[in-house]
Amino acid sequence: MRVKITGEDLYISAKLDAETDILYWFKKCMFNELFTFYRVGTIANSMPAPTTLPDTSPASVLNLAYSDNIGPFNITGYGWCGGNHPYLDEVTRTARNVGYHIYVDGKEIKEDMSALTKEIKITVTNEIMNPSKADTSSGKTLLNDVLCIETVSYSVYRNNIQVSVSHEFQNESPVTVQMYYGMQSMFEKETHTLTAGGKYTDWTVQKEVSTFTKKEYPSFRRFIEKSVHAYQSSYLFADGLGNHEEIADDDIIFIGNSSNKTYHKIIANKEHKKGDVIHWSGVYTWFKSPVSDDDGLLCYEGIIDNQKVLFIDCKKSVNKMIQLPDGYIKKTFTIREKSESITIAGNKVTTQGLKIVSDGPGSCVITFNH
Repeated sequence: MRVKITGEDLYISAKLDAETDILYWFKKCMFNELFTFYRVGTIANSMPAPTTLPDTSPASVLNLAYSDNIGPFNITGYGWCGGNHPYLDEVTRTARNVGYHIYVDGKEIKEDMSALTKEIKITVTNEIMNPSKADTSSGKTLLNDVLCIETVSYSVYRNNIQVSVSHEFQNESPVTVQMYYGMQSMFEKETHTLTAGGKYTDWTVQKEVSTFTKKEYPSFRRFIEKSVHAYQSSYLFADGLGNHEEIADDDIIFIGNSSNKTYHKIIANKEHKKGDVIHWSGVYTWFKSPVSDDDGLLCYEGIIDNQKVLFIDCKKSVNKMIQLPDGYIKKTFTIREKSESITIAGNKVTTQGLKIVSDGPGSCVITFNH
């Protein structure tokens, strides 16, 4: 990857495939000016190294944070706070950035620079203000009380941004979190969606994508969107709020077509007070050329915790050998998670590929050992 820092702008370029680069732009953005990934896009580049101009404008924009990627809170009776959301008056900011740190290959960078790198990490601290404690005594609305301290870390590896988020509540009086989406998608101009472990087991035209409940699909934690340019995967890990313990069985777990956005829903109608700490983590993965996307299954590559992973989604019953790129041959792997419907023989990729058998729709994630 190549990184360029110019003031408060962080630009990253990386190889997406042999013909394409992916470009990331981190900056302070949204209504509350919080530091996060603002734009993700692609440009053509057939050279083996990523472009030396990571701040160039992409030919295709894949993700644009004119609204939330990392979700805000809706507090019952007091509206939204955090992310892209103003107070009820549509004027007052409901969050502020306390600070952020950028680490390139483990070293914190505090000045403008441009370099090739293997690892980029960003840590961000925000204060989300308490809308239930608005002060209007001066004739204008002031939010002086902190609802929670939001800490976000981003790890960028080629076509992935791995995210870890925690919130430590500071409010003396309990509030009810009516909704918290957490991991959201601002993928641009999606045409179809597929939900691993969810209702939409094959590519579904976006206008036909709606919602489903936790009771209907309790193992759902990943959705993939497709456009004419690329794909985006949003995978919520099975820890913290990713276990969906703060959502009732009959509540919605997925929202697939709301104001051009797609959502994981991870809190609904839960009370939180000072001292409570919640967290979630996951990975956004972009790709242009999947390993396979046919009438039987979708298979694509990603990275979790700096290890290669394959995401495999069977759209129906299959019994086939997946042909993997050369670098996978004889590599051993472990199964991170899988549906009961799926069987994968052995723990090593053969010269013929990877054999997968499924007696119906199902999904799995496998991690390749170093």
